[in-house]
Amino acid sequence: MSTSGEGKTLIQSVDPRRLAGSAIVGTLTLEAILLFSAGATNAFTARQVPSHVLAVIVGTLGGWIFELFRQLLTATSNSLNELGRLNASLGALTERIDYQETALGMLTSCPRHNDALSKLIRSSMSDNFRNIPYVGPAAYLGYLRSAIEHSDGYEGIQRNTLRWYKDERGATAYLMELKSKRMKFKTRLFVIDDDQAEQMESDLADEELLAYYWEHTGDVASYWITVSDYRRNYPSLIIPRDFALYDKTLLITYDEGKQILGFDVLDPGHSPQGQIFRTLYELTRHEDAAFRRVPSLPERRLSA
Repeated sequence: MSTSGEGKTLIQSVDPRRLAGSAIVGTLTLEAILLFSAGATNAFTARQVPSHVLAVIVGTLGGWIFELFRQLLTATSNSLNELGRLNASLGALTERIDYQETALGMLTSCPRHNDALSKLIRSSMSDNFRNIPYVGPAAYLGYLRSAIEHSDGYEGIQRNTLRWYKDERGATAYLMELKSKRMKFKTRLFVIDDDQAEQMESDLADEELLAYYWEHTGDVASYWITVSDYRRNYPSLIIPRDFALYDKTLLITYDEGKQILGFDVLDPGHSPQGQIFRTLYELTRHEDAAFRRVPSLPERRLSA
């Protein structure tokens, strides 16, 4: 099938006008040679007629064959180059199909979040699938806002202290978007590096900052814990980076230092990210946990 196609391509690339032109050139060339060799006086005698006929035939065939060979050689070279490009395109297409099959699997397994997943997949298809490089915090928050629109539940890990939401561009709009969306549950856990624990304590003691947080975040159950307490009390849990988990299924992670955003569709009952919140809910329900609540402003004023 492919050989027949290549033959048709070669035939189609032959230019009849150039063949005819080469045939005429060949005929004229042999006629000129004959005229030169016989001399002007004897060139047009009856004895030379067979020679003229032979010159026309040989010249025409010679020019035609020469041009045909040249065009076929050019067409073959072009076909080989095209075949090389097709092979390279086929390899790229095969790789892209693998990506698309995985992406399609994500979309079909999580239809509720197709809009957010589509944006994430489109952004990542030219790079490493499931990871998008060079994503700043504002862009990360933009992806989270896209996911909020179709979500009935939110669980998030924040690796920065409370004031990050006030200082970071786009964070206020993100908090308000999450606040305005009605959901079955909203939970945020601050996992704070030990060297930032003092800053977190300072943020929690700042009534103005605390008021800003609760005013913009709304009814998001908020807890915090240091990394050392987290490791000591819950050694079986992963130390998470920033992430947002929507409906216990759509995961969007973020490494602010490397500016890499990742995403995936998780099994709601078995993901390590979901296990963090299953543990949090179970232990805080019995008030037996190292997770500490982010206090509301009235509680701060009453205890003062």
